[in-house]
Amino acid sequence: MRRPASKEPLRTIRASEIGEYSYCSRAWWYRHVIKLAPPGDDSSSRFAKGIEAHHRHGRRVANASALATLGMVLALIGLLAFAVALLLR
Repeated sequence: MRRPASKEPLRTIRASEIGEYSYCSRAWWYRHVIKLAPPGDDSSSRFAKGIEAHHRHGRRVANASALATLGMVLALIGLLAFAVALLLR
């Protein structure tokens, strides 16, 4: 597939940008595509809230995973108890 003719030359992507993208593609997009400046001193509270939101989300994902594992273990215990009950009849 050919790139449409454009007056702008192809932009060089730096290794640091690849690192940024692999860490958070959305942040890379904000910074390099729509040219939104990264948070500075004036938005440090917003930045801190974002960090806390990411941590909170991570804890919820970990809790959901633990609950799913617990549910599977309890289901297996229930099946085992059912099998034992059938064998003892």
